[in-house]
Amino acid sequence: MSKPVSKTAVGAFVLCALALFVLSVLWLGGSRLFSNDMEYVLYFDGSVSGLSTGAPVVFRGVPMGSVTRINLVANARDSNVTIPVYIRIDERSFVLAKNAGAPADGFHEEIIRRMVQRGMRARLQLQSLITGQYRIELDFYPGSPANFRSSTPEMEIPTIPSPMDTLQSTIQRLPLEQMTASLDTILQNLARALDQNRLERGLTAFADTFEELRDLLRKSPMRAHAEQILQSMDTASGAMERELPATLLSFRQAMENMAVAAQQLRAATASAQGVLGRDSPAMADLRRMLKEGSDAARALRALAEMLERNPEALLKGRQGRH
Repeated sequence: MSKPVSKTAVGAFVLCALALFVLSVLWLGGSRLFSNDMEYVLYFDGSVSGLSTGAPVVFRGVPMGSVTRINLVANARDSNVTIPVYIRIDERSFVLAKNAGAPADGFHEEIIRRMVQRGMRARLQLQSLITGQYRIELDFYPGSPANFRSSTPEMEIPTIPSPMDTLQSTIQRLPLEQMTASLDTILQNLARALDQNRLERGLTAFADTFEELRDLLRKSPMRAHAEQILQSMDTASGAMERELPATLLSFRQAMENMAVAAQQLRAATASAQGVLGRDSPAMADLRRMLKEGSDAARALRALAEMLERNPEALLKGRQGRH
């Protein structure tokens, strides 16, 4: 005959089981069940290789959460495949300012929404070169487009390509085949030139020519002759600078005297016209002499003005004339 089960023992067993269940829930992450952590979804165009569940989510190096799951979603209508990455942002990563007051309901969601409006984007960032593991980096990228793909954009953070994706896309756009063909042609031409000793002969000829030119300049009397010419020109230039002002002054005084003489000659011509007659040959010769004298005076005046503006014209000649 079996012994009856004690009700006290059964009750104690049930209470112990409930206590162990509650403790296990709290220990295995029950705190998340009662927390207000925010979950967001990210859509990456490229590969997410190296990103795993539990990977950290950081904002400018500050930990904010972690990756909770990575799914593969296939669309039966267009056979398109997307990879949504779900992250959880810990609300404790936000610390309110001292003068901000008590936070209202939905405060943390509003902060994330405003940060997205200001240009906050998510991208993959290499976490370790040794392990090849990636993490999610959040930062502001003003001007980057915000492409939302989920039905609840308020719970989505737009993404941008990672530096590795950008580099890979740039390499794919390069005309690698054309560049390889051009490089191959250059190497073939270079090898042909080296095989035929053209480069060596050219360098040897250049070195010989340079040595001959240096010996010619060192031994040739042209160098001494050129130095004498430069010294003579320097002496002439110094003398011209010293004597030219006085010469120009005397030249201008002579021009003024010539102008006075021309006026007196015009007066004498007018008087002679009454004596000789307007159409007499002597009067015609006199007028021609007067005109030639006036032309010569104007030419000399122009020469004097030009020398005053540019005294070096005596050595270099007038600019623009060859």
